[in-house]
Amino acid sequence: MRNMDFINSHRPPGLAGKGDRHLPQLAQDLERLLSRVVRSLAFETLRLPNDGLEELAGVLVEFGEDIHNNIGIWNSLEHYNLEFFGTRLPFVVGPDERDRRPANEHRLQHLLWVMYSELKPELLLSPTHRDLTHLAISVSTFLGKRFAGIPRGSAVKAFLGRPNTFGWDVKRKLVWLGTHSYLFRNGFRNYAGAHEKLPLIPLTDDFVCQQTTAWSGLGVIDILAATLDMSPERRATLRGWYERHTALYRVAAIKGGTMELLNAISGKTYTVRMGEGANPFRVGQVVVGSLVPWNGEWYWAGQQSAYDDMAEGQLQSLRTSFLKDSPVVAYRYCDDLAEKAWRGLDTHHREFAAYHGDDLAVYPNGLAMASDLQKEWRLQWQSQPAEAVARAMAEHKLPNPWPSTSFPRELLEHEEGVAVYYNRDEGQEMMTGFNDILAGLKKRGQDLTDDEASGIREFVSSDHISPAFVKRVVREYGYESIESAFLIRGDHKDYHLDYLLRRYKGAYYRKRHPRIALV
Repeated sequence: MRNMDFINSHRPPGLAGKGDRHLPQLAQDLERLLSRVVRSLAFETLRLPNDGLEELAGVLVEFGEDIHNNIGIWNSLEHYNLEFFGTRLPFVVGPDERDRRPANEHRLQHLLWVMYSELKPELLLSPTHRDLTHLAISVSTFLGKRFAGIPRGSAVKAFLGRPNTFGWDVKRKLVWLGTHSYLFRNGFRNYAGAHEKLPLIPLTDDFVCQQTTAWSGLGVIDILAATLDMSPERRATLRGWYERHTALYRVAAIKGGTMELLNAISGKTYTVRMGEGANPFRVGQVVVGSLVPWNGEWYWAGQQSAYDDMAEGQLQSLRTSFLKDSPVVAYRYCDDLAEKAWRGLDTHHREFAAYHGDDLAVYPNGLAMASDLQKEWRLQWQSQPAEAVARAMAEHKLPNPWPSTSFPRELLEHEEGVAVYYNRDEGQEMMTGFNDILAGLKKRGQDLTDDEASGIREFVSSDHISPAFVKRVVREYGYESIESAFLIRGDHKDYHLDYLLRRYKGAYYRKRHPRIALV
């Protein structure tokens, strides 16, 4: 049976539950139902190729398994939604509404809406599209009837219920959840496709530890932390794994099952728990890798590279390069450098606001923007003591008493409006195509052109633009056109913007560090 192979390929290895053997047949029957229902819908919007229908059927059956066995994956998502937006199912039910039927159509509607964005990334779909509602009702009826006759017992629940004593116990669950669970595996597939040049181990580690997803901007670590039975302290530790301590480490000592490492960037020491088998490292080596904390110790995350006989001078040279090229990573564990960077960021923000009279400057084109920013920087340097300027010119070999700057040609030739925003928590941000964005926002959601709607969507969804930048513009022009651009229908609600910003810019809702280097 084709569906049996498909379902089994995503199960935790070596485990079985009482209800597991029923899932392949359910998936096959649901795939047939989906095919019939989708063909009967008013629009072709929700149609999928055969492999897409098979995947969607598997996702929906495994969602039903989750709800039927109270595994907690979907409940974790609803918990976060309630915390963030005041409703468990944004755009589908109100703050005070709750349908207690397990696989109800409201849950299915939200699940299908987000899942279609993973299966058909080019699709722009309203969360209240009538075909989506019809499909959700059909699937809800099917799952409710079929799961009523299936015994409880799930390999997934047994797997996630295993002890979390060691970091690798948690990491094993994290990798499975991020690459095989119904909630995340399609997001992982898309991420892998967009980063196909990366080796599998670091790619997987980046996705499960670092990336945020279409599920309300949450990461795999967030959902796992809420799903597992653990203390609030351990839950907070796991949710902090996005701040992996990536650095150059000198192996100082090896003691039984642990090793002592010296972080060459910060000077701090780490006790690292090693797994079973021979330790691949030896005292004196320099190891490039990432560490995450668990239960008072540290564990390797992703891939490591070890180097023998590295002289201290060479190590210090690499440290200098690391601080120059990856300062934001270093700020995770170099508190003194992070504090200096924050002070520098605050100074730059005050200088920007003093020059422009605001934290936002809008230009008709790229050339006007570049000319004005260069003028601003020259004036800032002219305000410094002459000896400080001379020292900086000599140290950095500057031909003029201001920093040398260059802008991409396409930016200089851009004629559709450029906005520059100085975010006191991030640094300088820039958005092109701002004429269409402003024109669209000024219409308050009425009669947007395709270019205006597209520009607004790019503004909201770009991971290079912070929520603070979007909210800064919304304060003047409102968010009605943002709702319109994303096909959000019905009453205007404040959480609509909050949801979109979290979904597309989830990383900005974690701990942030200044995006500037200390030279």
